[in-house]
Amino acid sequence: MRKRNFIRRFLYYAGIIALPIILAFTIYGGFMIREKQIEIEENAIKSAYALRDNFSLVLDNAETQYDILCSNPRLSISLRHYLSHGKASYLDSVLVNSILSNFASLTNNASYVASVYYYLEGYDSILTSNMGSVVKLSQFSDLKWLDSYHASEENQWIESRNMHQFSYSEPVQVVTIYRKLDMFKGVVAVNFYADSLRQVLNAGSDLDQFFLMDKDGNLLLTGAEDDGFFEYNRDTLTAAIQASPNELLETWLSDGHSAYYTRLVPAGYNTYLLACINSSSYYQTIYPLIIQLILVLGAVCGIALWIAYTITRKNFQQIDYFINVFSDAEKGIYSSQKPGFVKDEYDIILNNIVQLFVNKSFLQNRLALKEQQQKLAEMTALQLQISPHFLFNTLQTLDFKALEYTGSPTAVNRIIEALSDLLKYSLEKPTSLVTLGNEIDSLKKYDCIQRYRYEDKYILYYEYDEEIRDLPFMRLILQPLIENSLYHGIKPLEGTGFIKLKIFSKREFLHFSVIDTGVGMTKQEVKDLLLKINQAKSERIGLTNVNNRLIMQYGENSKLRILSKKGLGTCISFRIPLSS
Repeated sequence: MRKRNFIRRFLYYAGIIALPIILAFTIYGGFMIREKQIEIEENAIKSAYALRDNFSLVLDNAETQYDILCSNPRLSISLRHYLSHGKASYLDSVLVNSILSNFASLTNNASYVASVYYYLEGYDSILTSNMGSVVKLSQFSDLKWLDSYHASEENQWIESRNMHQFSYSEPVQVVTIYRKLDMFKGVVAVNFYADSLRQVLNAGSDLDQFFLMDKDGNLLLTGAEDDGFFEYNRDTLTAAIQASPNELLETWLSDGHSAYYTRLVPAGYNTYLLACINSSSYYQTIYPLIIQLILVLGAVCGIALWIAYTITRKNFQQIDYFINVFSDAEKGIYSSQKPGFVKDEYDIILNNIVQLFVNKSFLQNRLALKEQQQKLAEMTALQLQISPHFLFNTLQTLDFKALEYTGSPTAVNRIIEALSDLLKYSLEKPTSLVTLGNEIDSLKKYDCIQRYRYEDKYILYYEYDEEIRDLPFMRLILQPLIENSLYHGIKPLEGTGFIKLKIFSKREFLHFSVIDTGVGMTKQEVKDLLLKINQAKSERIGLTNVNNRLIMQYGENSKLRILSKKGLGTCISFRIPLSS
């Protein structure tokens, strides 16, 4: 019974823990495989275009040679004279030497270029870069290209062949690009080393293998160790090219063992590039997941064994206790501890734990509520320091009396009206937010009042975008900062001072700056001022009020920052998160 109970509990807890883990690993594994498939396809597409771009650079070199040799009629005539042995003039020799210099520059700068041939029908000589001169065909070791030229009816084509650079050397595999001449019967042939060309084409790509083929399915160049994959899919690729020669082909192909994501793109000169990425990347992603799953399942089995053993042991200890109590009772031995007492004790302990938790939660909630009320009281008190309510009614009375004596609105009425609006604005519910536009409009009324007092003593500029006016904002934040700049920065000046309010958004914050051209402060004075406004009881009520409210509403990162230079002016700034 004990063993059966242990096995049942082990299977139960192992299933509870293992099933969600297996499900999570399955979902995660499927997601990873899908992501890897998308990554393979994107890499194949990107690498195919990189491969085609590299091949285009190679073709450009061949096209450049053709343009140099054939675009200038005078140069073509000089080349023909030079090949005729004896008809060439001094100018012909100079032009041909310039062509040979261009050949030498090409082969020196592009290591994958083996040689360039210039051939005209009817002459027994060719102009070649590897000899650097005109060579008779009877003395030239590489002539297989000539057979290809006479046999082809195309104007331009590419073939893969073995080139004998010298009669005493081993043949070298090259890829030759042919282009027939327009003015005369002849051809320009550019030979590229196959190994060097393979490295150039494969640069900057993540391909497992690539193939260069012509429209008839002939393999011109391969980037793999063997061409088994290409031979296996030759018919499929040839049929796809013949069906739509100018369209891209992208699909999954197999060589009988592995699957490859392939991208077939046209490459010029009736050739096509096949870019391939092996699906083995799937398994490289899955293997670590399987190993991790096995390790986790092993840990789960260990944990389930321990839990099953612990609970079974505890349960059977309680069962043994009751059996012993009954057994002792049969023998006339009565224990002072009873099962009911043990059960009640557990209930008392559990109730005490629950009660302690409830009491703790209740105390925490009361403490949080008390802190919130304290903050609200502090904010209300700070608001009351700025705007006593009785002044609003008194100002309205003064406005009526002034209008009664003058008979028409005067500057006094406008001042009283602006001040009344300011007091009304400040007497609103302190916790309610206004828009930034409301705050700026309130600041302008304050500015209007100060204009009557100071006239041209200061000029206040505003720099902000109109779209930020609808953002929520705390009331009475900007006016104390402008007032501070006016009284402590501009007022001591002998002439006119300037104050600018600048508001702009950057990244995730809305930044505010009040900049003045006042008397400024030394570094020590700035340090002392920051110390004062960060104290609960401070002489600088306005700045302390603003600083405390910013910290309460937006956190420590929104506190006031002060920069100043003696004799130049002061900048007070803060920022608030746009998410607020």
